[in-house]
Amino acid sequence: MTGEVNPEKRSSESDVGSVEALGELIVRLGSARAALAEILDSLAEAVTIRDRDGEIAYVNTVAMEHMGFSSRRALLEQGTQGILDEYIVTDEQGNPLTASDIPSVRLLAGESAEPMVMRTIRRSTGQVSWMLLKARLLRDPQGEPVAAVTIIEDVTKEKTAAVREDFLARATETLMSSLDYQETLRNVAWLAVPEIADWCAVDLIDPRGLRQQVVVAHPDPQKLVLAERLRRYDSDPPDPERGVGRVIRTGTSELYGEIPDELLVQGAVDDQHLELLRQVGFRSVLVVPLRARGRTLGVMTLVTAESMRRFDESDREFVEQVASRAAIAVDNARLATARREIAETLQHSLLPEAVPPIPGWEIATMYRPASAFDEVEVGGDFYDFFETGSGWLVLLGDVTGRGVEAAAMTSLVRHGARFLAKREHSPARILEQLDEELRNQAGLSLCSALCVRLEDGRLIMSSAGHPPALLVRDDGRIREIGGSGPLLGGWAGSSWDDRLLEIAPDETLLMYTDGVTDTRGADDRFGSARLRRLLADHAGESPAAVLAELERELDRFQSRGYADDTGAVALRPVAVGVLGAAPERSADSSAAPAGG
Repeated sequence: MTGEVNPEKRSSESDVGSVEALGELIVRLGSARAALAEILDSLAEAVTIRDRDGEIAYVNTVAMEHMGFSSRRALLEQGTQGILDEYIVTDEQGNPLTASDIPSVRLLAGESAEPMVMRTIRRSTGQVSWMLLKARLLRDPQGEPVAAVTIIEDVTKEKTAAVREDFLARATETLMSSLDYQETLRNVAWLAVPEIADWCAVDLIDPRGLRQQVVVAHPDPQKLVLAERLRRYDSDPPDPERGVGRVIRTGTSELYGEIPDELLVQGAVDDQHLELLRQVGFRSVLVVPLRARGRTLGVMTLVTAESMRRFDESDREFVEQVASRAAIAVDNARLATARREIAETLQHSLLPEAVPPIPGWEIATMYRPASAFDEVEVGGDFYDFFETGSGWLVLLGDVTGRGVEAAAMTSLVRHGARFLAKREHSPARILEQLDEELRNQAGLSLCSALCVRLEDGRLIMSSAGHPPALLVRDDGRIREIGGSGPLLGGWAGSSWDDRLLEIAPDETLLMYTDGVTDTRGADDRFGSARLRRLLADHAGESPAAVLAELERELDRFQSRGYADDTGAVALRPVAVGVLGAAPERSADSSAAPAGG
């Protein structure tokens, strides 16, 4: 258990001095028992004195009342072990303590004993207390030990606050660690047992009002089997007038400080159900709603049983804080998931579902959205393929910005190019007309683009501020195919040229967006040098194989948080008669990358 009270830090010099002074006073007073008792009863702290045999010889009034006795005689007759049997006693880490561990008993046994913090749970009431014990050995004039005096300071308030603060910090960190809200809720439930409760269950409510059990946590696996059997008796949807159902309906937590057997009888469906409920050993129950933005998303149920603890109003307030943070985490995760799904759906709508079979060409594509690593936004990288009267056109581009505006501009460029290609076969002329349309848009709309018309064994290319394409021969030699004009949408009077490029069957052309070379690693960017080495190492491989290796290498190099959209198209000429079914195979192999 964390959040420990450090006894040495907690004990000021005056605290230690008070134990010493009390011990000296007791020695001086000797047999003046009446005066001694009057002095001890005037103290605000609990004081006990043990004789040389380790038995309690005296307690002051505060100690007597704290232990729940009406008279000193009754307390002394109970004896040390009898008193301990009334409590569950552990150290700060939750380890059981016995009489021999108590500092005063250790001193009388000739052992050293530092101040100690211990937790007690009174079996009859379930009350939890934290005590700081400081003991001093008393000796007679000959130096022989005759007794040990202990001052017991109640640190329940401070320790409880420290434990709860520490738990909230760990629970919050867990809830913020992932967008998988079901997994984080499970982790929080397991944090809660046995520190906060003996059982912790979390249920979410779906749009139909049905319960979706996320987790039931208990340290004993056999108890989890019992929970599964009890689960079969739960009504679904929950009864809105009872327990969990009422908490869901009202959004108000419910505290059952004591669970008498009569309550179990009322709630049982049949005798077998009643027997299972009794096996749980209920002491207290807290049912707290998971509420965010005015909606109840589910419930968190905590139960104390074998620990004998009893929940109170302060526990209700604390668990409501935990549940509130859990609900916010669930709500945020759901919003992020919905946003991601919308972004992915929109992104897919801006890309072709698959690479169309183009006679004479083997083509593959790759797309890596930034949303897979960083923001859940629609990116600006795109590619498309469309057939014209003089051959197929391939368009690869990157619009500025992200989100809905980038999506709108991407759609404009793609569909504008598709429309223009019906009557314009020159890539340069297509870019010129796209540029004019972008400059007519409100605000600055910039786009880099590479437009290529595929012909038999050659291509016609025009570039608008796009990264240069790379032509890779099977022997590893690489040639850069530079651009011919500025970005689209930037400057009036701009022009672009068409460039004829012969491409042999032993060559592969890679066209890519700057997301490839700008991909950030731990210390630098991926860069063109790494890209060239990768292409040289995999020269002669199919376009699909080259892009698959490029994607793997980018994933290995990538540092989380620096992702950008990345698009790429690789193509290679093939003889139609030799290829046979190759075009269809190329389309199939590229279908998954094209979809993101």
